[in-house]
Amino acid sequence: MIKSRFSPIEKLKIMGNASERAMGPEIEVLIWNVFKCKKKGWQEDFASLCRNKDLILLQEAIVNSPFDTYFEKSLTYQWIMARSFRDLRTNLETGIKTGSTVAAKTKVLMASLHSEPFSKTKKMLLSTIYPLNGRQDSLLVINAHIINFVSFIKFKAHLDTISVVLAQHVGPVLLAGDFNTWNRKRLRYFHELALSFSLIEADLIRKPKMAHLFQHLDHIYCKGFEILDAQVLTNIRSSDHYPLHLTLRITK
Repeated sequence: MIKSRFSPIEKLKIMGNASERAMGPEIEVLIWNVFKCKKKGWQEDFASLCRNKDLILLQEAIVNSPFDTYFEKSLTYQWIMARSFRDLRTNLETGIKTGSTVAAKTKVLMASLHSEPFSKTKKMLLSTIYPLNGRQDSLLVINAHIINFVSFIKFKAHLDTISVVLAQHVGPVLLAGDFNTWNRKRLRYFHELALSFSLIEADLIRKPKMAHLFQHLDHIYCKGFEILDAQVLTNIRSSDHYPLHLTLRITK
């Protein structure tokens, strides 16, 4: 048997310090699969994209890298990373990371029940809840990277864990990330799940990539918001995914 070069972690890591007490009424959001920060120019693009954002949702994020200081010493954002695995050769840890100008009231990671083939690693969901300005309810944010290269049944099992979180929350919701919806069956099931909780999809103008089987993998769904702006930043090429920018206003 070939020994895996990856070691599972499945733990949270918290870095930095939030600068605000509550969110809203308008919220600026960045969503980006950063491709393990492999591409040249990533650091410069990331630092620029983070400016004036209230929420930042990253997939394929890393720690134990030279850029860790940005997160650890931040006086603007609390960064919460749901770590999935460590590369035993490089010591890099990979997972999803949510940054917020407001400290999370609760934070829960959910690893996929199944592992992806070859790497034998799991994908992660990160659920965080934030206080809102002038409101008794809270904002639920789900940062998602759904399992890939597996059967539909295993994909569905991971996606269904989102339903458990959504069913327990009262208040605005932001569900976003990389859902690996590279065929119609996956996409249809995901869309039906979101609609069953009255989530609305942000309308994004974009072109499918050949590397993604000409399907859209990144999605944004929300509830309790007016979507003021939603953009795909196609000028940014330092990942195999384009960043998404979203401007939301909480509805009464």
